[in-house]
Amino acid sequence: MKPVKQKILNAVVAFTTYSYLMLFTYAAASKLLDYETFLVQLGQSPMLSAFAAGLSWIVPIAELLIAGLLSFQKTRRAGLLASLFLMAMFTAYIYIMLHYGSFVPCSCGGILEDMNWTEHFYFNLLFVAMAVVAIFAAAEIRHPAAGKKSWMRKSGRMLLLVFSGIAVVVILFLLSQQEMHRNNGFVRSYPHHPVTQIKGYRLPYNSYYIAGFSKGRILLGNDTAPLHLLAVDSLLSSEEKIRIAISDRQHPFRSVKIKVQENTFYLADGTVPIVYKGGTDSWKGTRLQGPDQFFSALLPIGQDRFAIRGRDTATGQHLLGFVDYSAGSYKYAPALLEKKIDGIFDTDGMLAYSPELKRLVYSYYYRNEFIVYGRNIELDYRGKAIDTVAMADLQLAKIQSKGEVKLAAKPPMIQKYAALAGHFLLLKSDRLGKYESEEIAKDASIIDVYDIQKQTYEFSFYLYHYKGEEIKEFKTYGSLLVGRTENYLVACRLKPSRFGSLHAVKE
Repeated sequence: MKPVKQKILNAVVAFTTYSYLMLFTYAAASKLLDYETFLVQLGQSPMLSAFAAGLSWIVPIAELLIAGLLSFQKTRRAGLLASLFLMAMFTAYIYIMLHYGSFVPCSCGGILEDMNWTEHFYFNLLFVAMAVVAIFAAAEIRHPAAGKKSWMRKSGRMLLLVFSGIAVVVILFLLSQQEMHRNNGFVRSYPHHPVTQIKGYRLPYNSYYIAGFSKGRILLGNDTAPLHLLAVDSLLSSEEKIRIAISDRQHPFRSVKIKVQENTFYLADGTVPIVYKGGTDSWKGTRLQGPDQFFSALLPIGQDRFAIRGRDTATGQHLLGFVDYSAGSYKYAPALLEKKIDGIFDTDGMLAYSPELKRLVYSYYYRNEFIVYGRNIELDYRGKAIDTVAMADLQLAKIQSKGEVKLAAKPPMIQKYAALAGHFLLLKSDRLGKYESEEIAKDASIIDVYDIQKQTYEFSFYLYHYKGEEIKEFKTYGSLLVGRTENYLVACRLKPSRFGSLHAVKE
């Protein structure tokens, strides 16, 4: 072999070896020095979440072992082959994330965090190419007279090595996705920015709640002034005060709520019980005549038809049903809610309705379950959230003198709020899963997203506090997500890249 060629080949091998040596040593040190962050990032990766605990040690240890192999002349060839295998895995990982999902891959740490992920992909490709060239150069140095067949064998082996690395990543991706969708672990996946930035509007009082959406305006009811509404435009730039007039007010009202559905409003109190109906043009309500059914929750699901939660008169336990004022009928489905402790506190929860699917969801507050059912209260299925709490942690106390049962201590809420956006169920939680930092709970609520058609957990996102205030309730109207904090009305958009094309809100 000519001396010049020998020098060039030696230089190629040396440059590649030291480049990999510095890269893997630096990357492993960054991961181990900030181990908690690396573990959190792995846990939030859709490809690696199910294996995060093991991989958080395997990856940096593998990088250090390969760096050790590269440090010695006798093991350098093995180190280059191992480098090619590992870098092929890293490159395949980023490629899949960039092309088959919008999730942000875990970070390599250090200065590599400053690269965007397309740049990181090409950076990895460069190192893959460097490894291939260096392996051929090392072979040429060792066997300068090798024939064409020998070169073909070496090429085939390297291709097999690269494809093996890619296959490992693909298998990890498929296994991790299967684990996530089977809800076998309380591990969340976070896509990259599924909602736009939040905009806020200062409210004059802290007693408002979201009543509905009509004619491009968000309608807010007021607990302390039940006949007053505040209408705010969807851009959160202007407001209008509205006063509702009802036909008669000689009733012992205790819990008045307003629900707005397209161009119709309903004013209801389940303790009377009574429901008024009117148009959003005149805001004058007249009483609906029909079955007098007491209810603790009511949701419009059609023309003068409502999903309700009532109580069994004999046991006091919660029941789900519907009341149809236009037909003068009602019906309960006693088997829908499943009693596990007392049938009252343990079945407490909230209703949500999807007009697009004509489906209702009832989510339990104190356990990881929800029910999907139709407008005629026929059960579709019972779903489970990714949280692992299947039994409400209730401490009950009986007041003998009154014959009442009350909560002796406030139980942990597993699902604090629920809303539907088309076929997506959005469940609010403040419970941290594996690999999630406690710091985030100070700045945001966690929203877990489920596809009620596919019956799967899809992903989660952070709904950040506005001006330090938690978003207590939220509704969706098409792609618009509207929330309320203590003092602000907030709004953001659900991105089509994650939520698809949600139907526009009828006005």
